[in-house]
Amino acid sequence: MLVERLEEFFAREEEPRERDYFYVSEVSKCPRQIYYSVKGFPRPPLDGQSARRMAVGDDVHRRIVGALFSMGIAVAAEVPLPPNPLFHGRADAIISLGGENFVVEIKSVHPYQFDQAVARPRRDHYLQLQLYLHYLDVPRGIILMENKANQALREFVVERDEETVRRVLEQFQDLHRLIFREGKLPPLPDKSEWEYDQCRYCPFTEFCIRDQMNPQPKEVEGKPGSFAPQAGADAGTETVQAQNERAREEAAEGEKGPSLPEEREPDARDLSLFDL
Repeated sequence: MLVERLEEFFAREEEPRERDYFYVSEVSKCPRQIYYSVKGFPRPPLDGQSARRMAVGDDVHRRIVGALFSMGIAVAAEVPLPPNPLFHGRADAIISLGGENFVVEIKSVHPYQFDQAVARPRRDHYLQLQLYLHYLDVPRGIILMENKANQALREFVVERDEETVRRVLEQFQDLHRLIFREGKLPPLPDKSEWEYDQCRYCPFTEFCIRDQMNPQPKEVEGKPGSFAPQAGADAGTETVQAQNERAREEAAEGEKGPSLPEEREPDARDLSLFDL
């Protein structure tokens, strides 16, 4: 009775929106997921439990940033990156300790992930902080993790690594050119370096399956990312939304298994970022 109403209250639709840049949080994500996101492909509705889980993370950020200001060590919070052609994002906080500034990246994590991150931080957290250190020109930063189960804290002090930053920027420059200038779908990446199965949680699985069955979709002239209808369809009347809906239906009918089919001979060199 009450649970159903709460689930309905928290659930929400995520409005698709095209953009011509990447988010810092996408630095370790599958390039195909990035493609579908920047092109404004529709996502499934966000269920109530997922929305509440995200709200918990937001609460952790507010609580810790508030404590940093109360301690008198916070210099700034929610610090935006300076304008650049690749990345948008906001650093959680900049603090001053012993006369030195540090970028602080706050992460609320599952207990299992917290226990696994003993010797080093998660790779995606590390790369995100490296980008903030680069764009904000700060030599060192801190990844501050909070265990969602018991609020235990753990920190990693990270030095700016110019070589890592260079590789990240080069690879995302290539990805930017591939998506926005050439209008091409990125190849499947080498998944051996993934810290978890991104396909399992990807909101664009149906589109990825479709594009593996039809690996060279023809884009509508003048609108990259808008695919032309299949043979027999009316190219002048079918909308992008209708095409996307049709793709979901085709994928549901054609692929019932839990695993995605592998693309033949993917060229991992095109996306070596994901082997960092």
